[in-house]
Amino acid sequence: MQFLHILAGIRISHSRSFCRRSEEIRMPRSVLHNAILLDPERPDFSMTPSAISIRNGRIERVGALNTDASAIPESAKETCMERLLELREREQKDGRDRAKESQKSVGSEKVEWTDLQGGYLAPGFLDLHDHGGLVFAAAKDLAASLHASCAHLVQEGVTAFLPTTVTSSQARLEEIFEALVPVLESNASERKPSSHVVHNGNLAVPLGLHLEGPWIHAACAGAQPKAAIRNYDAAQGEAIFSRFGNWIRMVTLAPEVKGAELLLETLAERGILAALGHSQASAKQAEAAIELGARHVTHLFNAMKPLHHRDPGLLGVALSDDRLSCDLICDGVHLDSRVVRLAALVKRERLVLITDRIEVPKMRDPNLAREGEGFGAVHDDGTALRLSDGRLAGSSLSMNRAFRNAQSFGALSLLEAVAACTLRPARVLGIEAERGTFREGARADFVVLDAEGEVLQTWIAGKQVFRRTGKTK
Repeated sequence: MQFLHILAGIRISHSRSFCRRSEEIRMPRSVLHNAILLDPERPDFSMTPSAISIRNGRIERVGALNTDASAIPESAKETCMERLLELREREQKDGRDRAKESQKSVGSEKVEWTDLQGGYLAPGFLDLHDHGGLVFAAAKDLAASLHASCAHLVQEGVTAFLPTTVTSSQARLEEIFEALVPVLESNASERKPSSHVVHNGNLAVPLGLHLEGPWIHAACAGAQPKAAIRNYDAAQGEAIFSRFGNWIRMVTLAPEVKGAELLLETLAERGILAALGHSQASAKQAEAAIELGARHVTHLFNAMKPLHHRDPGLLGVALSDDRLSCDLICDGVHLDSRVVRLAALVKRERLVLITDRIEVPKMRDPNLAREGEGFGAVHDDGTALRLSDGRLAGSSLSMNRAFRNAQSFGALSLLEAVAACTLRPARVLGIEAERGTFREGARADFVVLDAEGEVLQTWIAGKQVFRRTGKTK
């Protein structure tokens, strides 16, 4: 019955604080058990049968399960907490009064038990780069497009993400913000740490916007609309950051464009992550950007000057400077599997997996093809999106497929792949105490996987928001 001591240990060691929370909120505790834990921070504890206690949408306790939890009868589940508290009370000479007080409050408390049937339990996936349908959405459809992405992504194990824009005119950027800020505001409580998490709806959480451009180099535009690429203008930037800065989490820029120094200073002042990408920067320019606060590189190798042994450029700095974390698109098309392995060997725990996913609607608003706002003709080859001339224009990758690819390519181990989709992107954003972790007090956001890495269930704030039908293990 060691499994049941998880709950007994929680209440006895923290009886005062949890009793106080129960009086204020009275939210039921839930327990996920019979799970194989994939903990990116504790490899020695991973791959063991475990149970997790959840309270108020947060992780209360994680413990090893040394017996078959599925064999515990329902009658035992209903009374186990009271009986175990009595047992622990007899074993302890000190703190008897606190144990008795805890027993009274716990004995009548309802506990919701969920058997994960031996599934692999990881923190929820976090994608730093997901365009979804925003690229091709008309202004009136932007909010609905973001909502659709939030609904879709939970099926792929994603519990939080950064909706990502493309290079756009000033008017289009402001249009995007005006449409999406109300959606982001509705999730504002999900973005801030609190003792009590309530998740509304079966939706992945948009944490804020990632601006990919427009302050990039035209020679490394990739599929970005060249007509909208521009240098950084302080007045235009202030119009965006003064109104919408609180909703921007990340900006991808080329450090060699005119005005980049001022842009980097502005991002640092506002606490917005500066990422380098779509760039022809020299090594010197990249290093100068790091000194001004740049800490990340967007889709490593793609849309940047190739590595040369006497002119390393941004790519050489990205690979060699540990101040920079890097993300990459692990679909086997944007990068050869051998290059993914090379990146993993060099960047180690600073390598992050992203999708760069773009959803192309069957019917597109022709107005979005004007003045560089659209991509032109785009087709999906089954793995990546391409322009009519064959250039890559984003991916149709999912996070769970990137997770599997990283392992099948021989680049990452199982736990390293988990970390690259969870803990590492959370660290990039500075939210690793809240997301991408099994730490006590963190959000109860999880993905349950089968042995092949397919998503079986997704949980957000302790609530199951997705379950694959027809498959339980």
